[in-house]
Amino acid sequence: MAHIYRQIDSTKTLRAELDSRNISMFNSIREIEDFKRNYNSLKEDILIQAQINLQKEIAQKSIKLESLKEDLKEHVISLEDEIKSQIHILETKVSDLNERLKNESFLTKVFIAIRRWQNDSKLNQLITNRDQRISRRTASIVQEVEGIQSELDQLIQNRVKIANDRSKNEFYELERTKKAIEELRTIIAGAKGEYAVEQELRKLPNNFYVINDYKLDFVRPIINKQTGEKIFSIQIDHLVVSPGGVFILETKNWSQKSIKSINLRSPIEQIQRSSYALFVFMNKNISINTHHWGSKQISLKNILVMTGATTTHKFQYVKVKELKELNVYLKYFDAIYSDNETKWLANTLLDYCD
Repeated sequence: MAHIYRQIDSTKTLRAELDSRNISMFNSIREIEDFKRNYNSLKEDILIQAQINLQKEIAQKSIKLESLKEDLKEHVISLEDEIKSQIHILETKVSDLNERLKNESFLTKVFIAIRRWQNDSKLNQLITNRDQRISRRTASIVQEVEGIQSELDQLIQNRVKIANDRSKNEFYELERTKKAIEELRTIIAGAKGEYAVEQELRKLPNNFYVINDYKLDFVRPIINKQTGEKIFSIQIDHLVVSPGGVFILETKNWSQKSIKSINLRSPIEQIQRSSYALFVFMNKNISINTHHWGSKQISLKNILVMTGATTTHKFQYVKVKELKELNVYLKYFDAIYSDNETKWLANTLLDYCD
């Protein structure tokens, strides 16, 4: 398996774009593809989950309501028994006082009559206000029962609307995420293509070294002698260092429609520009000044990797390869460096990378 260094540039760009939009649900390109494919199912799942949660809430409130009703019933029975006991006690007292009135002196009868009137008055109040007394002492439970019953009725009668309302925020986030992915489709396509290339490059032998997102900034610009352009920096999707040489890979994940409408000169010129600058830099700073390999000159080869649709166009100094052809082409070249030299060159290039 090849050695892989650094993160893919478009993946970093995509992560930054998603973070700036407060979208953190994706950890890979595959998860984004799954989201796009399952978008409608995800919407259905949100509504179904809201309905399930609502049904659970209805069930929980129903259980609580029945429990409160049972508590209320037991409380009423307890209060009725308490009042009956108090009535019985008062009736017994009144009866006893009536018996005493038959045998006592006049003055004593006056006091007994007053006591009988007091107890009789309490008894009448107790009997007359029995229901009111029970209502007053059970008011808090009754109020709670009525409140839960009202909530339950609302949930049952409006369950469809409530489930939809409770799903609105998640629907909004889902739609917002979908919109963001549509806006970032070019970056996503690039990341998807570069990821596919990286996975393919992993299959190369372990004397191959892959540096993703290879960047160099030049303190003094490199002058392209053919065009006169001053090159201050370069960025390469994948730099492959192998015994057969150094390969510059530019990845494009285009559809057939895109290929027809896009000028292929742009990525070709980008590769040629990077290749020229890297060739000058390497042979000035590595093969000559840094390491004594005699007459060995660092070999650079340029590849435009098409992970989507491809083209039959041919370009000078740049090979166009489909993903399935890539590794065969990379392994085709005879070794010009030993394994140790290849490793050293890869590490040296990595040290220079910004």
